Amino acid sequence: MTSHSDFGEISPEGWPVLAAAGIVTILLAFIALPLGGFALGLMLWLRHILRIPVRRVPADGHAVLAPADGVVTSIDRQQQIQDSHMQDGLPPMARITIRTRLTDAQLQRAPVTGRVRDNFLIPGLFLSAADEVTARRDNERREITLEIESGEAVVIVQIGSRTARQLVCGHGPGRALAAGASLGMARIGGLTDLFVPARAELTVKEGQSVLAGETVLARLTGKQVGDS
Repeated sequence: MTSHSDFGEISPEGWPVLAAAGIVTILLAFIALPLGGFALGLMLWLRHILRIPVRRVPADGHAVLAPADGVVTSIDRQQQIQDSHMQDGLPPMARITIRTRLTDAQLQRAPVTGRVRDNFLIPGLFLSAADEVTARRDNERREITLEIESGEAVVIVQIGSRTARQLVCGHGPGRALAAGASLGMARIGGLTDLFVPARAELTVKEGQSVLAGETVLARLTGKQVGDS
């Protein structure tokens, strides 16, 4: 898997965090230069993880791409999405969970080409994501459903954590997104659940590192997910 260490431009979702860090850095520099130097180091770290990294989106209409950078922590082939007020009628789906580390690029990307069917925030707590079962049940989360050309759904669930306290996705219902397009951000870290149709052929394993918009997590048979 190719690693990208470029320092590209900052993502729009990352600017509020970087701007706040800049203000704190200036204030600390006035108080004591060592504190300002430490804060400057933190700013450089934030600039690295909040950038828009260059990614090579596969030209594969069957592919379902990773929505987030990180490590695949669990794979379940038959899971029901927890919240039902948006997901009425959806059958059990395969679920792939990605944990985004504090050293990973934070920008999330659309896993498929499709239209946003729904996007809503479910308020909750910000407990540790170490216990994924508790985090899914109790923590704040945002569910984003993309409808692909076949009419099936792919669902991305951003899950908050002690560090990820802002779940951002500004795409409303009806918005068309291409696979690999900017989707949003869980600022910073957190978990991401990706739900795909149960018929999908999963192509990743637990423990595998993945890159948003580049690593293929699954492939759908039949109609291509990018067909129009």
